[in-house]
Amino acid sequence: MTAPLAANVICGSPARNHDFDFARRKLLDALYAAGGIRTDVFSNYDDAAAIEAGDLLVSYTSQVLVGDEQCAALRGYLERGGRWFAIHASNSVRDNAHLPGILGSRFIAHPPCMRYEVSVTRPDDPLLAGISGPFEVDDELYVIEHADDVEVLLHSHWGGEAMRQHFDDAFRPLMYRRRVGDGGVLYLALGHCNRPFDRPRPDSPDLPDHRGPWGLPVYQELIRRGIDWAAGRRPF
Repeated sequence: MTAPLAANVICGSPARNHDFDFARRKLLDALYAAGGIRTDVFSNYDDAAAIEAGDLLVSYTSQVLVGDEQCAALRGYLERGGRWFAIHASNSVRDNAHLPGILGSRFIAHPPCMRYEVSVTRPDDPLLAGISGPFEVDDELYVIEHADDVEVLLHSHWGGEAMRQHFDDAFRPLMYRRRVGDGGVLYLALGHCNRPFDRPRPDSPDLPDHRGPWGLPVYQELIRRGIDWAAGRRPF
C-alpha cells in the first residue's frame, strides 16, 4: 500500500478578520475527499521542520508573522520540489521582508465585499480545463503587487476606492502559478468568508451568511484542483 502524502494546512490569523474555523473545515474536507493525504494543522508557520518534511502545503492565513527561519524553510521546501497552494489573505503579510519574494505577491487593499466578474486568463491551461468564464462571485476583490514571473490564470478588471486609497481601473490577477526552484506556488485570491455575525456585503440584510464564494461549484472545483496540483497530481 502506498504511504499517504503528508499535508500541512496553515490556517489562522492574529487579526481574526475572517471565519478561519469555517475555512479550516472546508479545506480539511477537501483534503480528505482528495484521498491518500494525511493532514496536520497549524495556525502559523513556526514549525519549520514540519514545513520542510511535508509533501504539500495549503495556507489560508492573514497577517501572520513569519520569521527568517520559517521563510528559509519555505523557500527550501519549494526549491526542492514542494508545492504550496496559498489562498486568499495568505499574501497579507504585514511588513515581512522575505515572504512576498517567495510567495510572489503582497496584498495591498480591497474594496468592501461586492459582486464582480472573474475572467479565465488562460482557458487552455490544463488547470482550468472545462472551467468556463467569466463567472461572478460575491467576494473581496484583492489589489495586489506581484512578481513579474507569475503566470496569471484568473483575473478581473477594477478601479476605485479601497481602504482609503484610490486605484485606477486595471487588470487584477486573482489566481496565478509561480515556479520556485523545482517546485512552486499556486495562489488563489478568491475566498473571503465573513464571521457569522458580519454582513456579507455592506448593502446586504443583517443576516448570518458568511459563505462568500465557498458555496459556488466553480470555487469548490478550484479548491479541489488546487489541492490536486499541490499534491503533484496535476502538472505544473
